[in-house]
Amino acid sequence: MRFSATVADPRVALQGTEKQVARSVTAGMREITEGLKEDLRADVRESGLGQRLANTWRGQTFPRTGESAEAAAYVSSNAPKLIDAFDRGVTITAQGRKYLAIPTPDAGVRQISRRRSKGSTGNTLSPASWERETGIKLRFVPSKSGGVLVADAFYRRQAARYQGRKSFRAIKEAGPDKGRSFVVIFVLVRQVKLRKRLDIATTAKRWADRVPGAIAAHWVA
Repeated sequence: MRFSATVADPRVALQGTEKQVARSVTAGMREITEGLKEDLRADVRESGLGQRLANTWRGQTFPRTGESAEAAAYVSSNAPKLIDAFDRGVTITAQGRKYLAIPTPDAGVRQISRRRSKGSTGNTLSPASWERETGIKLRFVPSKSGGVLVADAFYRRQAARYQGRKSFRAIKEAGPDKGRSFVVIFVLVRQVKLRKRLDIATTAKRWADRVPGAIAAHWVA
């Protein structure tokens, strides 16, 4: 997902030397790039999607070095599919007869490092990676909506300070926790609805409308 804002011919609005125009346009577009990027990051954080996803927004001004009367601002996300999903609000459906596995808080973490994912297409915690990391076998319990994957209650949830990590070790106990025979590690569903949380077009338009003013603010006669 990428947005761009350009000025077709600033020389029409600004009277001055080519160098003056180039300096003003480039400085203005750099301001637009930074402002749009930071606002998009703030939108993600305020939507409750976390700092990690917010940081996927990147901004560049072209040319990268020097100055140009045709400078342009580019802001894009390194996670375009995920950003787009929350921007539109989409339904994600498991392929074939499979399920989507959603980690519960008792899983301990929601992601693992790519180095430890062993060829996986992503670093989202999966049942296979959870079993590999903990050495604990999961058991399937069917339900009307899909099912759950549970582990014997000789495993307890990690302390909150560890849950932001991408890797973890199993924490085993001597016996079941308060009489529980198992804990739910993953919830299995056929599909999940992501509600619309972002409005990227509105944020992008707001900054695009500021382009003329940003350029004029950097004009030095």
